[in-house]
Amino acid sequence: MMCFGYSPINNLRTLLLLTALVLVHAANCLAAGSGPDAKTRALDLFIRGSVADVSEDYYRAVFHYQEALRYDSASAFIYVALAQDYLLLGNPTQAETLLDRALRKESNYVPALELKSLLERSAGKIPAARETLKKLVQIAPDRVDYLRQLLALELALENFDEAEKLYQRISTQNEDATLLSRQVLAVYLTSGEFSRAIRLMNSLLAADSSDDGLVFALGNAYIQIGDTIRGEELILRANRMNMEETRYWIARAAIELDRQNYTQVIRVVDSALVYTRPHASLFSLKGLSLYRAGLKVESVPVLWQAIDLDSTMFAAMGSLAMVYDELDSVDRAVELYERAIVLSDSAPVYLNNMAYMWAVRGMELERARNLAAIAVKKEPDNGAYLDTMGWIEFGLGNWDESLHWLKKAKDADPSNAATLEHMGDVHWRKGSQKTAMKYYRRALELDPSNETLRKKLSL
Repeated sequence: MMCFGYSPINNLRTLLLLTALVLVHAANCLAAGSGPDAKTRALDLFIRGSVADVSEDYYRAVFHYQEALRYDSASAFIYVALAQDYLLLGNPTQAETLLDRALRKESNYVPALELKSLLERSAGKIPAARETLKKLVQIAPDRVDYLRQLLALELALENFDEAEKLYQRISTQNEDATLLSRQVLAVYLTSGEFSRAIRLMNSLLAADSSDDGLVFALGNAYIQIGDTIRGEELILRANRMNMEETRYWIARAAIELDRQNYTQVIRVVDSALVYTRPHASLFSLKGLSLYRAGLKVESVPVLWQAIDLDSTMFAAMGSLAMVYDELDSVDRAVELYERAIVLSDSAPVYLNNMAYMWAVRGMELERARNLAAIAVKKEPDNGAYLDTMGWIEFGLGNWDESLHWLKKAKDADPSNAATLEHMGDVHWRKGSQKTAMKYYRRALELDPSNETLRKKLSL
């Protein structure tokens, strides 16, 4: 849960401030009364407890407050003071009991409600804290600090409609709500509330259009909701506003890579290096683009440069491993895949790729099976990973088990030519040549330039 400026319950300054407020309230209450001996004695003991609090002698303070309650059990402020000390002494349960007693004496007693809210938030009782703060807001509707705290709780509970109303209410009372706006925006973005984030960012940019970071964030939000044209326009705008910000160039290159515009990726990266310092992600994107464009040998030094810049850049390691795999440098590929697996916390893509590299060569099939099984467990509906499992079983001669996995792969991705070809291979090995040819023909329809399939069909 995010915090908007309130202090935790173990903050001595907060508690002493509450004590001071309670003391003032107590003095006013007793001064307004007729001043009987019991009340006077209670006030004297209360003051003694407050002095002990200032000296941080909390056990003595508790003693004085408990004695005060013997003479005056009706005043809410004594219960609150005692509750504060029980909190400081690490007994929140007793503190909560005392606060409830205080509120039974005076249901709208602000110090009790404030401390109760702090206690509930500290204990993780967010819905209860929300109700307590709503009561405080009813008592003091113009208190911006209450509104901010309630806003934080509504966001934590993902009550975004209520949060948006509170944000607007705070903004009208506070001319400079920039920090609050950024905090609310961060919650919207991390919660996936991109439409709300877009509205808020547009309102912020209407007030200040010079914030390139906000323009960039808005562009990313538009991409998240599927408006890629608007999103890319804003990212390009942010890039032009600040040519020295590396992440804008990285975003542009990633967009072009996703479109398979590999030449454009290389151009964007080369332009970025004119304005920015070398960055591992830039070289990783360029190297991957060279590889996908068929320039495998050329991609090798570029990907190594990414790794040299950042020894934890597992994306570059995974890409370079694929290159070495295709260059038939299996040992180097294994070394890089193993590093990528460790650094990425066993990302399934690297587990799968390493397993498949071995499977197509008929190597290390038991190890390959173990790796592929982990990948499938992490992403059970990934057709490529299921296909790898099928191909490993094929290599082990387990035809029925191979078909089991390949059928699951086909169900997950019906238009994958490689899976259909693999199913044909299994049927061929099982002696079902007619069925095999059917799968080969379907695979060739999906991948008409595949010479291996043409040879299998004798075309």
